Amino acid sequence: MTTSANDKMPCFDRLLVATDFSAASQAACHMAIDTCIALRASLVILHVFQPVESGSPETDGHGSDAQGHYDACLSSLEAIRRQAVRAGVVCEAILGNGSATATILETISAKKIDLAIMGTSALHGLERIVFDSTTEAVLRQAPCPVLTVGPRAITSEKVLQSDGPVVFATDFHFITIHAIRFAACFSHLTGSRLHCLHVMPRTLEACTQCQVVPSIMSEALQQVANESGVVVEAPVCATTYGSEVSSAVVEYARQHNAKLIVLGVRKASLEDSHAPLHIAYRIITETPCPVLTMAFESQPDGTIETTVRRKVPVAV
Repeated sequence: MTTSANDKMPCFDRLLVATDFSAASQAACHMAIDTCIALRASLVILHVFQPVESGSPETDGHGSDAQGHYDACLSSLEAIRRQAVRAGVVCEAILGNGSATATILETISAKKIDLAIMGTSALHGLERIVFDSTTEAVLRQAPCPVLTVGPRAITSEKVLQSDGPVVFATDFHFITIHAIRFAACFSHLTGSRLHCLHVMPRTLEACTQCQVVPSIMSEALQQVANESGVVVEAPVCATTYGSEVSSAVVEYARQHNAKLIVLGVRKASLEDSHAPLHIAYRIITETPCPVLTMAFESQPDGTIETTVRRKVPVAV
């Protein structure tokens, strides 16, 4: 594995939370305030105004015309700002307009945001994950990591102040490996243990010839930590088995009362940002803790998985 010269411990001085005033967004705002307190960061609160038709339930009784809805949004935005200020967070509130995705991404760039926080109420569908399109596009396009508060994490309070570990899950691909910098940073800033996790196929669990595999994978995870370009204090390097990677990661996080899961995802243009990333989305929608993702450009031959596999005995 090779690391870039830019692979150093990131900083989180300026955070952004995007809100549409839904229950999921309210949870994200609480998370943003708690995170700012934990990281001693400032906060930008953004709402992208979307005009609604007269009499729409979205006006929430604050007026049936566009001006009434606009004023209601301003009032709700100011209420969140005051809540953050009372908590001791330096913040500003912005009421944007236009495309939600484009406005959020533009604000992230213009305000030099280090971490974006969003909520989603997306749940599993029968054949696919029904994922919030704005959240999906932002986490696939943002130049900074995105902390997503999923539907199972909405009721979790002060997660980042809990005693649980930060769980970094990887399949040894370049895209997932380099997210360890952000996992290590949150581990350090919140005083948490870092768990590096790899999920192995369930079919190998009962293979007597493969008993050495977990130790090899643990060594590979330790190598990832050692070569990450950042200081990782005594990480727990663990392997688990599962027929579905997302379920295995979520179960591990539950068992260890994780405060955060960190994943690397593939960067995508706005045009193809809706190509499914089922593992990441399932983890976000199923886990009881927030999930931090960082999007990286796909690079050919950017994996140490082949090297690892050479050491693994394979049953035939």
